[in-house]
Amino acid sequence: MVDIAWLAATVVGRFLVPLFARGEDQLAGDLGESCGDATADGLIKTAKTIWKRIGSRFDRDDEKTAASLFEKNPAAMDKMLVKLLEERLADDSGFRQEIQRLVEEPVAGTGQASWKLMGKYVGAVDVRNTTINNSQVIGLRVGQGDSADPSPAGERHQP
Repeated sequence: MVDIAWLAATVVGRFLVPLFARGEDQLAGDLGESCGDATADGLIKTAKTIWKRIGSRFDRDDEKTAASLFEKNPAAMDKMLVKLLEERLADDSGFRQEIQRLVEEPVAGTGQASWKLMGKYVGAVDVRNTTINNSQVIGLRVGQGDSADPSPAGERHQP
């Protein structure tokens, strides 16, 4: 079984934040330049489908409010959305399996999972085990890393 925290963070950080922070057209253009229009269209479709599924499951007032706030300011509201999504994924195994399938679904013509491609082309900064103080990052390890598995050793994702 996939780690729920990993799944929620991946959905929000790799799919939803880029979709709402850049906007669909800008993200499609950026992805199209990096990976081609067909792959970009597939990734955008996946992100929009995930958001639609989350919207259909977030039926409580606090969840609806959170989703609305996230759409307006995704970078500031991402942690809140991750937390709410973790709770919903933990409570509903059918929903968790559906979201996991969307995230791991190969993008047509590439043979690679959506989450891997979004990480590769959108980019992510992993600052776990670091300290951020007055906009300075202390203790950051810089390296090429592996976009196929962004987890540090010992925290590997199990599909």
